[in-house]
Amino acid sequence: MKSFFYNKFTANFFGLFKDNLNSSLISFFSLMLLIGILLFILYNILPLLNNNGLSLLDKVVSILLLFSFVYSGLHCVGYLDHLLKSITLYSKQFLGEKFKLTGKAPSVAIIIPTLNEEPDMVKETILKAKNVDYDNFQVILMDSSTDKGIQRETAEMCNNLDINYMFRDTLRGFKAGSINDTIKNLNKDFKYVLILDSDHKLKKSVFQDLIPIMENDTSLTFIQTPQYFEMPDKDRLALAYSFQQHVFYKHICRGLCVNGTSYICGTNVLIKLDDLNEIGGMDEDCITEDIATSFIFHTYGYKSIYIDTVYAVGLPPPSLSAYYNQQMRWSYGTFQNTKKVLGKLFSEPNSLKSVQWWEYIVLIGTWYFIGLATLIWLLYPVAVLLFNLKPVFLSFLNVPLYVFLVMVLTQTLTSRGERGYPLKELLLSQSLFLSLFPVYIRAFIYGLFNKKLSFKVTPKKKVHKISFKEVFPHIFLIILLVVSIFIGLSRLLKGENMITYPSIIFWASYNVVMLSIFLLYFYKEDNEKAARL
Repeated sequence: MKSFFYNKFTANFFGLFKDNLNSSLISFFSLMLLIGILLFILYNILPLLNNNGLSLLDKVVSILLLFSFVYSGLHCVGYLDHLLKSITLYSKQFLGEKFKLTGKAPSVAIIIPTLNEEPDMVKETILKAKNVDYDNFQVILMDSSTDKGIQRETAEMCNNLDINYMFRDTLRGFKAGSINDTIKNLNKDFKYVLILDSDHKLKKSVFQDLIPIMENDTSLTFIQTPQYFEMPDKDRLALAYSFQQHVFYKHICRGLCVNGTSYICGTNVLIKLDDLNEIGGMDEDCITEDIATSFIFHTYGYKSIYIDTVYAVGLPPPSLSAYYNQQMRWSYGTFQNTKKVLGKLFSEPNSLKSVQWWEYIVLIGTWYFIGLATLIWLLYPVAVLLFNLKPVFLSFLNVPLYVFLVMVLTQTLTSRGERGYPLKELLLSQSLFLSLFPVYIRAFIYGLFNKKLSFKVTPKKKVHKISFKEVFPHIFLIILLVVSIFIGLSRLLKGENMITYPSIIFWASYNVVMLSIFLLYFYKEDNEKAARL
């Protein structure tokens, strides 16, 4: 018996030690790579500042380019760190041992917040929720609808389906307020809550798999699971959106879990109710209540994990308008939360581990600056080719371009291998992401000047065509880039800048192709969807 427990202890101890060592080695590698990038920047920026041959405008453009490269380098390193930990460590640490529930099943409340949602769609969600394989749960719908017709229809539907219907006549705190108001009305018997969006249809095994994990680890506060989306036939936006979510949930979230920073992603999350009450409920001050509440949990020292098993299937945004509104809300909310994170860093620097501060401030907090970085990269060839500025060149290879392309290819090929996405569609989907730069820049400006952003539920089925002004920046940039390319080619034919011009023309051409694909592939599809309705 002694030998058995000794062997069990040593196996677990040294296995954990080995995993921690491997995680530290990957983090060390990522740190060294980041330092290398920063040294590269320093190597280029010092001669720049002392170069009297460059005009002030040349230097300004150069510094902007270099800062955008620092930004891109940070996130390339962050992505690589998450990807390596996802591939090498995540499965062993979090998808290994299976637990079984012993004793009485703890009570779970499935909370479905709604706001003017289509009752027929919500009905499908409720029916799937009622059908989960578990003995002790209730489905509760909290309705905040302002449309009286939808409210009456939803209440009648809930009555017919025999589930708990609650209504609140306020939009205080939006989704977070709905969840908190629901929790206030729960009896003390409930131990866990599952937050479920109104379009996500649960699979039967969700509680049979997740509750035993929670019960086995008393220090665990919440388990986040992936968001997985239906892909209607020949729907280009849905496929591209699914690919973007796959990169996040398969690569980023698994790496976040290894780093101890798994955070709530809005839906499909199981939370211990006592811990949620301990922190005062969901954060109602931030428009993205999920990331804000996760940050509070982690500063309290609570533990979270991510289980990479799909337990619910949702609907993708049906139109560019819905997609842009969703991205606007996420980016604006992240800027809101980052202000709180920075305040907490200065007031209580020991409330998080170093790797958690790194995630919340550098990787999560600055991600949506990508709109500004993208605009700089789009305008860089215009500045050089059209306006004949002479900013510093990061060698004839144009390093930032190739770092970016390597990351895109890594995401694309990895996702193809994991889920079998068509390679052509994956490459085309990159244009959709590039199109977001005006959305992210607007969110940054709103966040910077504390301009209030109204909460808008992402439409699940209704298609609202975006206005021409939404795509005007893309058309304007295509024109600038095309003119720049022709001017660059004419200079190249005269023998000017044979070392640097080819890579800059190639970069400009890549952007023209991507922006054109967005207009001809996604924007055109969006118009066709609207015309069919």
